[in-house]
Amino acid sequence: MASLGKNTLLVVRSLNDKGHRILRHTLQGKWAVTIEATGKGERGYATGCDPFGHQRFKSTCGSLNHTSIRNKYVKASTEPMEQTAGNNLIRNNAKNDLLHWTEKTLTVSWADGQQDSYNATWLRYNCHCPLCKQEHSGQRLLDIWSLPPAFSLQSARIQGEDVCLEWEGNDHKGRIPLSFLQEYNYAVKTAKDVTDQRISSALKGDIKEVDYFDIMDNRDAQWQYLKNLNEDGICLVKNVPTVDKTVKKVAEVIAPIQGTIYGETFDVVTTDKPINAAYSTVGLQYHMDLVYYESPPGLQFLHCLRNDPCVKGGESIFLDIFHIAEEMRQLYPEKFEVLCRVPATFQKIHYERERPVHMVYQRPHIILNHNDQITGVHWSPQFEGPLMAQPGDVEPYYDAYNTLTRLMTQSHAQKMMKLQPGDCIVFNNRRVLHGRQPFEDNGGVRHLQGTYVNIDEFLSQYIVLCNITGNPDIAKRVGNQCFS
Repeated sequence: MASLGKNTLLVVRSLNDKGHRILRHTLQGKWAVTIEATGKGERGYATGCDPFGHQRFKSTCGSLNHTSIRNKYVKASTEPMEQTAGNNLIRNNAKNDLLHWTEKTLTVSWADGQQDSYNATWLRYNCHCPLCKQEHSGQRLLDIWSLPPAFSLQSARIQGEDVCLEWEGNDHKGRIPLSFLQEYNYAVKTAKDVTDQRISSALKGDIKEVDYFDIMDNRDAQWQYLKNLNEDGICLVKNVPTVDKTVKKVAEVIAPIQGTIYGETFDVVTTDKPINAAYSTVGLQYHMDLVYYESPPGLQFLHCLRNDPCVKGGESIFLDIFHIAEEMRQLYPEKFEVLCRVPATFQKIHYERERPVHMVYQRPHIILNHNDQITGVHWSPQFEGPLMAQPGDVEPYYDAYNTLTRLMTQSHAQKMMKLQPGDCIVFNNRRVLHGRQPFEDNGGVRHLQGTYVNIDEFLSQYIVLCNITGNPDIAKRVGNQCFS
């Protein structure tokens, strides 16, 4: 590049008719970016004007000389830049992204006006070159044991659809796709207003329904099925054949079965010596299943195989516990804090069964992330063991516990339904509590068959279907305690 003398004006222009594929908005016509230096070592600025000559941005460049102009302010292009030495004009005809770097920071000013910054060390750990990331598996090959604690940039330029980077110290030259930088801008991704979008709205109205035969072979119907579960935490599948183990097919549309101490499937039917209270006629309080697991089941499926007309009672009840917990925070913040701090005991200890079980797990009822947002709730009175807490926490715990219980019973958001043969209710076991009214069989049979799917596999399949069907969406929190 020719040396730039005093009072030099460098103009960078590009023609952009379609915009870059990763940009949020399309820009058309001429877009002019002017980098002006009033002399070597003096401060300067960059300005951008739209096709009508209106200034759209102005950025201070700091001390400018021909090196800083060449290295730190470059127009993105899918084609090599063409320079005319006579008038210092650099032309491209593709993107409108401005790249600026210092030793510690890379800043990209996207053509839609968004400006994102990335730390030099973060960039090194996310290098996409073949030495750092395997192309086909997508797995990271980076030798983290040989890396220093921090990095500084030595150079940065845009080539094609990548940012080509060189770091000082270890002579590593790498690349990162522009699309990756725009998607994984950590400053934006970690912002509270973004994570707020993952908070689900309260369940209102009737429980949404899908048809069994539609979801078996129709991708759009499968997407709607999972969308209902993502938004509401619950969905009713109708017209499921009343055939043994068909519940597995309803579940496997989403993901493989998650086996438990009850097997791949379980039958909720009255027995003489029940190994679970559900296998009797008693009512069941609101609860989650298997909270004594480190990772309790995610989605639960209950398929009604039989519910004879003579059976009285036995209605299924459901309640979104996330919103009850949030209500408690607003009304009783001190009691809410107790349930976030004091660990409850959840247990399943049962030796009088074919395969004895002894499982005990302690954790608070409510889990928060770094922004004090609720990411997990654990509630299962039937499987709670003795409280093991500091003496000063015992009474405050039971007081807070009682308050949360009262909020549940007083809630107007409870859902109640009597499952009929061919119905399969599907719900998020991490978010939606379920229970049952007591019943009298009167010589008849009430028979539900159930199974589970891992919550993370459900979330993965929903995101995949959103992308495949062209229905982008922000997945709601599913209760897996992920901080985002």
